[in-house]
Amino acid sequence: MDMNLEELSRLADELKNAPPEDILARAWRDLGPAVAMSTAFGPSGVVLVDMAQRVAPQLPVFTIDTGYLFSETLALKKRVEARYNIQIETLRPRLSVPEQDRVCGPDLYSTEPDRCCAMRKVEPLQRKLAGLDGWVAGLRRDQSDTRVGVSVVEGYPVSGGRTIAKVNPLAAWTRKQVWDYVADNDLPYNPLMDQGYSSIGCWPCTRPAAPGADERSGRWAGTRKTECGMHAPLMAVEIPEAEGQLAAG
Repeated sequence: MDMNLEELSRLADELKNAPPEDILARAWRDLGPAVAMSTAFGPSGVVLVDMAQRVAPQLPVFTIDTGYLFSETLALKKRVEARYNIQIETLRPRLSVPEQDRVCGPDLYSTEPDRCCAMRKVEPLQRKLAGLDGWVAGLRRDQSDTRVGVSVVEGYPVSGGRTIAKVNPLAAWTRKQVWDYVADNDLPYNPLMDQGYSSIGCWPCTRPAAPGADERSGRWAGTRKTECGMHAPLMAVEIPEAEGQLAAG
């Protein structure tokens, strides 16, 4: 189903002051079962999983394993699954890291970080979203300058020229609200957070955040890159012929 942008705008206005739990319940009511939630197991993502288990326990949850995740992130996934007795779907890139190294050269994250993110994050996400009408994500406006305009509900372009509903229940929340919820509900979180990491992605591209810097300042530190492309407008992912043959084989 192709979402009507005017309708999504009206819904965003209707829900802009609603509690996150109400937004989650509405997403499941209006879009289920063709809606799913993504998480990278940051504090906001774990908060959303907890809320969903309270108000929309049938809402599917998925994550993307890029092949470069911290071991702490993988361990946290198991902890979250055990706590809620759920199975979180794992999406993977078409190529393994060794295959990508053979096709594109080693350490693509260093030489062409945008292409690496496109292949290891955006393409798997697009494959998943192609079969959905809605996507629930944990974006917040206070995370970085690139996210200040995030709406509670917005349109998101997917492969095939469709637009689906992207739902951001925590858009208006602050980092303090997220961590207060984590503490109040004794939620698990990534132990790297206690070592100065405030946003955690792939290990080659993630560093502890500088004191006083925005939450995502440790992502692609030292470069101009600020987003992987998952939450930006549709990023075309070009798959060279040799790469496609490797993936197919």
